[in-house]
Amino acid sequence: MEGILPAFLKFNSADDLIRVGRDYDGGYLVSKADVLESDFLIGLGINDDWSFESDFLNHRKVPVIAYDASVSKAFFAKKALKALLKPTRPKKLWRAMNTYFSYKNFFRNDVQHREQFVGLESAGPHCTMNQVLGEVSSDNVFLKIDVEGSEYRFLDTLIENKNRISGMVIEFHDCDIHLQTIKNFVEKFGLKLVHVHPNNCGLIRKSDQLPLTMELTFSKYAKAASENLLPHPLDMPNDRKRADIQLSFSNTSITS
Repeated sequence: MEGILPAFLKFNSADDLIRVGRDYDGGYLVSKADVLESDFLIGLGINDDWSFESDFLNHRKVPVIAYDASVSKAFFAKKALKALLKPTRPKKLWRAMNTYFSYKNFFRNDVQHREQFVGLESAGPHCTMNQVLGEVSSDNVFLKIDVEGSEYRFLDTLIENKNRISGMVIEFHDCDIHLQTIKNFVEKFGLKLVHVHPNNCGLIRKSDQLPLTMELTFSKYAKAASENLLPHPLDMPNDRKRADIQLSFSNTSITS
């Protein structure tokens, strides 16, 4: 598959990119310098995969808060029940139990899970990005953001707090209808864009081959840089059963 990015996403690769998190979906390329300079990690969106948070701690021991209201005791119970209903596939039950015990073992002490969705000021399990950052006194916070479209609700807050952010990887969804918003964010955020990876689980717009789901990595501390390297040797397709999207750049900044 081929994808074409608008010109405003052209970047210089950091020369210290490392893969943090598991292979395929769940792992991201980030600057090692940013990781080592961070003293707090906030993860927005975990589902049943906290490999990024866990691997981050292998590089830098920092407090962690992960936000995701979809993950709860009921979440794990449903997984176990589905596995029990398929007795001919015992590996499913084993995986469900292993995931639960991994969760209980990882989220304790300075590693916390908050059952909240971030982005909306509303009743129920919701909080704003201002509330999230208000709980942390650190001025070197690393952010991992994959919130299935809610990211657009708090981009202004990220810009307002850019001086407190050491590095960030964020997944943008429905990029076709939010392209101008993404452009404005990239231009105003202040941290350097050092990597782009399209999620091959997402669609590609037929008219101009724009990937509709993209992971963007921003860096404060990456020192040396080179021309953009696509694909990076550490890149992996999100869906291992499908070819990754091969990227090039358009000469125009915005396509509509």
